Amino acid sequence: MRHVWRRKRAVGTAVQGLAAACALALGFAWIAAPAHGAAERSPIPIIFDTDMESDVDDVGALAMLHALADRGEAEILGVLVSAKNPHSAACADRINTYFGRPDLPMGNVKGEGVDRDSRYAQQVAEEFPGDLASGDEAPDAVDVYREILAGQPDESVVIVTVGYKTNLRDLLASGPCDHSDLDGRALVAEKVRLWMCMGGQFPSGREANIRWDTAASIEAIDDWPTEIIFSGWEIGTPIMTAGPLAELPEDSPVRRAYQLFNGLEPHHSWDQAATLYAVRALDGGPAADYWELSPPGRIVIDPEDGSNTWEDDPDGPHRHKLERRDPALIAEELNELMMHLPEDAGE
Repeated sequence: MRHVWRRKRAVGTAVQGLAAACALALGFAWIAAPAHGAAERSPIPIIFDTDMESDVDDVGALAMLHALADRGEAEILGVLVSAKNPHSAACADRINTYFGRPDLPMGNVKGEGVDRDSRYAQQVAEEFPGDLASGDEAPDAVDVYREILAGQPDESVVIVTVGYKTNLRDLLASGPCDHSDLDGRALVAEKVRLWMCMGGQFPSGREANIRWDTAASIEAIDDWPTEIIFSGWEIGTPIMTAGPLAELPEDSPVRRAYQLFNGLEPHHSWDQAATLYAVRALDGGPAADYWELSPPGRIVIDPEDGSNTWEDDPDGPHRHKLERRDPALIAEELNELMMHLPEDAGE
């Protein structure tokens, strides 16, 4: 039996005026063409794992991932939610629906997990069209992970986590099922190319995505069988984006989320920096020289408070990003992607 959630596209209620749509299109006409030679590179297959509750950069990262998919640079295989807030998955569904992908596989963490308030998730879920009422109605994220991975070529999938590590901990602990005879760790080892993790602070610190559900962070990272690249707190902090989002049409859930979160003021871009690397830095892509990578090593997490340190190890399975390109230039690229409109905008 297939458990991946499928939905019919909901029809948007807000209709934009033709003049406004044309003005916006002219203002950003230069973003319509495929960027950075995307046609020469195969789309990067991405599973996006988000908490979509505490900070709003999750929204920005998912929006830019849809832009990259529309340009043929990424293939979104699924969106998984690692938070127990019932509005988080519904909010992600509204963004997927807005960008014309209402049928993307979605799943939500089950059992114990982190449940935090959100300044935007409930309002976006209630104000914009979509079919998922709450995360409680979504299937188990582990089952969705297993179905997606089982259907992909070996060593092909890039997992991007911009939230808690609960889903990945549970995936590794999963047993054989209808989708695959492999246990979770073996399935990951066979199908996953890279885990791109927004988490940690380097060389040391205490960052939210690691310290919330610290036990899951430790178990998932320590037992992960493929390479992990960390995009730390220090990478996204100086990259300030989202100011131009005020120019988006009012039927944009991306604009609305940032409006609710901080009144559309510029904001740090932790999750966007991780997502950009996963799509545009691999395989010699156009962002390959935006950051350097540390020598191999491993992140060490304190089980008491969730803080982390870094240990160099030539045989270590982890690396973390080091700043190289001017954050202001990266911000321009991220803003351009976050301003992307769906093909039917204004209809």
